[in-house]
Amino acid sequence: MSVDKNSSSFKNIFFRIFQYPLVNSITASSASGFFSTLIFQPFDVVKTVLQTPKNNNNLTIVGAIKLVWKQESYHGFWRGLAPSLARNIPGIGIHISLTQFIHSYLINNNESSMIKSGLAGFSSRCIAVSALMPFTVLKTRLESGYYHYSSLKSGLINMYKLEGWNVMGRGWTATLLRDAPFSGLYFMLYMKLKDCQLFEESTRKQSFYIFNCGLFSGIFASFITHPFDVIKSSQQLSKDRQSFIKSIVLIQENYGINGYFRGLSVRLIRRSLMTAISWTTYEMLYTYLKNN
Repeated sequence: MSVDKNSSSFKNIFFRIFQYPLVNSITASSASGFFSTLIFQPFDVVKTVLQTPKNNNNLTIVGAIKLVWKQESYHGFWRGLAPSLARNIPGIGIHISLTQFIHSYLINNNESSMIKSGLAGFSSRCIAVSALMPFTVLKTRLESGYYHYSSLKSGLINMYKLEGWNVMGRGWTATLLRDAPFSGLYFMLYMKLKDCQLFEESTRKQSFYIFNCGLFSGIFASFITHPFDVIKSSQQLSKDRQSFIKSIVLIQENYGINGYFRGLSVRLIRRSLMTAISWTTYEMLYTYLKNN
């Protein structure tokens, strides 16, 4: 009898927790981060290999895929998965939840605007990027294939012992200049497309329409911010401390203007699909948790 009471009490607490919108938002966005990261990790690996300064200037996508396969076979396409999950599960959870919270605060029952949407996406990403920067550095290094750490913990310890605390924030400026404008542009366009009166109300709320809004927004934002992704990778893969300006100069000297768009096609596919799936999963899960 006491077991049943304890079980019933636990269920009541569990369901009470999920009555809070913030809890639902964090749960839904973290789950979307897990699934999207797991699915698209191979794209991130190939993109990083293309951007690695040590690799051939003429390396193509097919060549990068062959190189990864030669190095570690099938498993190579998921290297860096642990720090990717450590970064993206809480990162996407923080970002999406904060974006919604800041956006709601800014509009405060008034009409939404593209500027307010952009500001919500931009500011929330600044917080998420800064909080999880060490995992971003570790993720990039493992994906390149030139750094090998036995575990997430040993990787962070190894970086600290050999290069000091500064390495944990290496590429912060480039990462921020890539991710914050991306999220601002993305959410601004995403909300505008969702509010368009092109479809009937019942159709617009369907997951397919939400996915397409996210996909188009992701392609646009990825293209605009891609040069900073290349600069970030250059900084984080360097064994020596490399400044933001020095990275720009080195890329220009070694590859010319085309160097700032290395790996663009892979990132367009990966980033746009990942954000589209993340936000679609979030919207569906959040609605389900709120209504049940």
